[in-house]
Amino acid sequence: MILAADIGGTTCKLGIFDASLKQVERWQIPTDTSREGSGILEAVHMSFKQKLEESGLGYGDCRGIGIGVPGPVDFSTGTVNGAINLNWRAPKKIKHEFERLSGITAVVDNDANLAALGEQAFGAGKGRGDIVMLTLGTGVGGGIIAGHHLVHGTHGSAGEIGHMKVAVGENFKCNCGGTGCLESVASTIGLKNLALKYSGDFESSVLKPHIEDGSLKAITVFKNAEDGDPLSLFLVDKMSFYLGLGTSSLAALTNPSQIIIGGGLSRAGDFLLGRVRAYFEEYAFPPAAEGTEIVPAELGNEAGIYGAAKIVSQYIDHE
Repeated sequence: MILAADIGGTTCKLGIFDASLKQVERWQIPTDTSREGSGILEAVHMSFKQKLEESGLGYGDCRGIGIGVPGPVDFSTGTVNGAINLNWRAPKKIKHEFERLSGITAVVDNDANLAALGEQAFGAGKGRGDIVMLTLGTGVGGGIIAGHHLVHGTHGSAGEIGHMKVAVGENFKCNCGGTGCLESVASTIGLKNLALKYSGDFESSVLKPHIEDGSLKAITVFKNAEDGDPLSLFLVDKMSFYLGLGTSSLAALTNPSQIIIGGGLSRAGDFLLGRVRAYFEEYAFPPAAEGTEIVPAELGNEAGIYGAAKIVSQYIDHE
């Protein structure tokens, strides 16, 4: 058996997979971030222990566990350099701690990386060796896969697509401390940034009351854009421009066969992706863009645990 965990700020998604990477069971437990998140790994451990025992199994029947966490991970040591969503303010040695609890080998990676690996192995990118994935939500996450393996970089920061500089002239402050990041213009936060800056250029819009009282949501922008509201259309187009610009740079750097778009904002479907493709084709280096598809993700919230299972099969020696 292979165990998989996708640890998020609200819930921990857990799964058990067989040797062929077929999902056997999937469930979730709440994430308790109290006491600086000190009980999170223990809770995950105990939940797996109980579920295995219900099937007459134990950790000794497992080849290993893949664990995804929302923070920058040193892949070689399995240490996350803090994870604000989990109330981990300092570096945490996840690999070491979970191996001590369970007695099995753990492979730890960033949650967006594992979502990318899940889509590449089982979802939209199945059968493709070279893909890039962007997850569009509150921020912008991502992962880069070359030759069927994730690209981690020297300190685990490869694939931090949300912090590519594409909008320097906008001067929106990103949570990384910098300005001009893709995340600051192509996420739910990014849409709010753009709305605040440009709403004054439009005489009227159904969005204005939402902008003024701080209640603007991405779904409101996309719904009204589809209904023809000028400000809403402008915001979707502006976001698409920056995504097209960012993905064109990714194509020149990695030459993937697919750029997969996931996350909550991807539910806008071709209304968003069609515009992104148009800008991508305008700005991409032609030889790199040739054969590159921009497609929606397929696995939704399950991508992370599929990727967590896959990375165990890639990196743990089974012999």
